[in-house]
Amino acid sequence: MSYSRFGREAEYAVGSCLTNYDWAVFFSKGSRGPADIVASRDNTFLLIQVKSSTKIPRIRGAEIQGLIQMSKKISNSYPLLSLVHPHLECNVNNNTILFGNCLINFFILPQWESVDFLK
Repeated sequence: MSYSRFGREAEYAVGSCLTNYDWAVFFSKGSRGPADIVASRDNTFLLIQVKSSTKIPRIRGAEIQGLIQMSKKISNSYPLLSLVHPHLECNVNNNTILFGNCLINFFILPQWESVDFLK
């Protein structure tokens, strides 16, 4: 599987997971802009950058800053990084979500705290 296909499938996995918990999900066309996904529920907005890798995902500082700046312009919004890994024997935390054959984690920026926004 190509890297771009794996990344696209990771975005769909995150979107499907959020949809299962009643979030309205909107994908960025061509993954342009700071957020790959914007999700909304009860007047709360999640601005999500999705990163996926079989190893350690890479994210540039400019991507993080762009997401944080975007969140500052939208009231009641949260900048999140979602890390998606194939279901492997790897470290997980209390907020790790098993979705299909993927492990999904959400981190709020800039604190890098693991969060559970699904429930």
